[in-house]
Amino acid sequence: MGLDLTALSRQVRQMSQSVAGTTMSAATRVSVATERYAAETGAEADWAGAVDLSRESAAWLFARPVEPLSTARPLPAIPGVYQLVATDGSQIDLDRHGDAAYYVINIGKVFLRYGHRPTARLTSQPELYFRDEDLYLSDGIRRIAIEGNYLSARRDVEEGVALAELADEYLTDDIPSLALQDGTLVRWSLAGAERFVQERFLARYLSYLDALRTRNIPTASYISRPRSPEVIGTIRLMFCPDVDLAAGRGAKCSACSDVAAGRDPSCRICDGLVDADVIGRQLSEGQRGPIFASMSKINVEAYGDHLIHFFHLRVGRELARIEIPQWVARDPELVDRVHAIVYDQAGRGDGYPVALSRAHEQAVVRSADRRALQRMLEGSLIRAEAGGSASAKRDSKEFSRG
Repeated sequence: MGLDLTALSRQVRQMSQSVAGTTMSAATRVSVATERYAAETGAEADWAGAVDLSRESAAWLFARPVEPLSTARPLPAIPGVYQLVATDGSQIDLDRHGDAAYYVINIGKVFLRYGHRPTARLTSQPELYFRDEDLYLSDGIRRIAIEGNYLSARRDVEEGVALAELADEYLTDDIPSLALQDGTLVRWSLAGAERFVQERFLARYLSYLDALRTRNIPTASYISRPRSPEVIGTIRLMFCPDVDLAAGRGAKCSACSDVAAGRDPSCRICDGLVDADVIGRQLSEGQRGPIFASMSKINVEAYGDHLIHFFHLRVGRELARIEIPQWVARDPELVDRVHAIVYDQAGRGDGYPVALSRAHEQAVVRSADRRALQRMLEGSLIRAEAGGSASAKRDSKEFSRG
C-alpha cells in the first residue's frame, strides 16, 4: 500500500492553518528586525567587532559586515562578450546491500561564450569508485567510510577540480570570464569531521580555488532561495543586552542576563528568521546587497585567503545568495563582473543561471541509468567469476517492485 492521502488530508489542513498564523507573527518580527538593522548603518565596524567577540561564546552563526548595511548596488553594465564555465554533480550512493561496494560521481560540465563567435560545450564526466582508497579514508590507524556527508564532500571536491580544469581548457585571457557552481562554497558537511578528514578533502578543494586565483578568474556559487541565518545572527547581537564593545564583552548565551533576570532573551525576536527576510526589503530588481564574510567555524579556520564571503542579489521574485572567495570580494571589478554575469545568466535561464541548468542536465543520473549500470556491473562480475550476492533486504525490495 502506498501513501494514504485520505488519512493525511486533515493534517494537511491543520498545517496550512498553522503556517498562516506563523506567517503573520513572522511578518511583525521581520519588521522589527529590519528597523534595527537599518538603524545600525554606519556602525558596521562596531558590529564586526561584536561578531569577533561573540563568535566563540554565542550559540548561533554570524556574518561579519564588509560594506555598509544599507548597500543596494545597482546592476553593472553586462559585458557584450563574456565566457564562463560551470559544473554540477550527482551521485549513485554506496549500496552496502548490493553485489559489490562502489559509488559513482557524475560531473556535468559546461562552457559558454557569448557575443563574438558564441560557443557552447556540454559534457559529463562519470567516475566509478570501488578501490579501497576510494571507499575509505585512513590516517594509518582509523578507517572512515566515504558515505553520507563524506560522499557529498567528495562530490563537491570533484566539482571544483573539474571547474578549474574546464577553465584551463576553455577560458581565454582576452575576454571577461567567470567560473560558476551551484550551492555553497563552504563545506558545511565537513564542519564536524575529524581533522585528518577535513584536511584530506579541503587540500584538493582549496587547490582549485588557488588555480582560479592564479589566473584571476573569479569563482562564485549561486544559492537559490537561501535559508541561511548568518546576517540574522549579527542582528541578534544588536538586541543582545550583554554586548558591550567598550568593555570588550560579546554575547554569552550560557550566561544570558535576560534569562538570569527571568525574562525571555531579547534576541528571540529573530527566531525563525533568515537573512533574505531582511536584506530582501532593501533590494530592487538587479541590485545586490552588502558583502558579508561568513563566520562559520570551518570557513574561518580552514579557508585562509579563500575565506568565503557572500551577497544577496534580487532576481525577479527571488533573492539569491551569491558566494565568493575573499580575493574576489576585495576586488570591486571582479565583484561587479560576478554581479553582472550571474544576473544575465539568471535572466537567460528564466530566473536561474542557464549555465547551471545545463550543467545539472548533464550531471543528473536517472533511474533508468542506475538500473542499466547495475545490470552492467552484475554481468561483468559474473564474467569475471567475481560475482557476489545482494543482501536479502535488497532482493526483497526488488521482488516487491516487480
